[in-house]
Amino acid sequence: MTSAHLVKADVFQPSMVIIIDDLGYNLANGLGIINLPGPITLAVIPHTRHGASLASTGAKVGKEIMLHVPMQNHAGIKLGKGGLTLGMDEKTFKDILRKDAANIPFTQGLNNHMGSALTEQALPMLWTMDVAKELELFFVDSRTSATSVAWQQAIAQNVPTLKRDVFLDNDTSTEALEIQFQQAMDVARKNKFAVLIGHPYPETIAFLSQSLGKLDEAGIKLVSASALIELLKPHLDTL
Repeated sequence: MTSAHLVKADVFQPSMVIIIDDLGYNLANGLGIINLPGPITLAVIPHTRHGASLASTGAKVGKEIMLHVPMQNHAGIKLGKGGLTLGMDEKTFKDILRKDAANIPFTQGLNNHMGSALTEQALPMLWTMDVAKELELFFVDSRTSATSVAWQQAIAQNVPTLKRDVFLDNDTSTEALEIQFQQAMDVARKNKFAVLIGHPYPETIAFLSQSLGKLDEAGIKLVSASALIELLKPHLDTL
């Protein structure tokens, strides 16, 4: 399932998933995201100071929780505890991923944190999908690499999946945020759905608090990641 494919125009109301990554390090910013209205999806980094508590707080107010798994990147940025790397054998890789998932309560899905190197490799992505199936989690490819094979592996292993269409806040200026948000709305109107990923920056929180209402005005429904996956299931023959 991906917005790279079109859905027949009259199938359902255009929908948007907004995933906020990198939650767990900053309590105030995490709570700022949780307090946004509607079904924002929270992607929480395991083994962070505030990750488990933010996941619990978010779940209590109806936010969907995802595991935001640190994965090896081309930039050499350190991953911290719970990171997955290319040098791991299968057992070590899967054990760490299971422990990551156990660290974040109420997890329903997972996506990659960084991971430009790891998501390009089929074998570790196969192991990722093995654990996703075992734990009954969906997977969202953050698409930090243009040559990621993560989404393809999820499809091949029958793991419910989506992939990112637009990054919201690589530039946190108001003008840039407006451009990216509009791009996501354009994708949702054209393809009937879009997946937008942002981060818990103060600028992003302020922007979304002022801009989420534009979705209703544009006839676009804000939904969680799992809700979009369920919405698409009856229409797979139109994708």
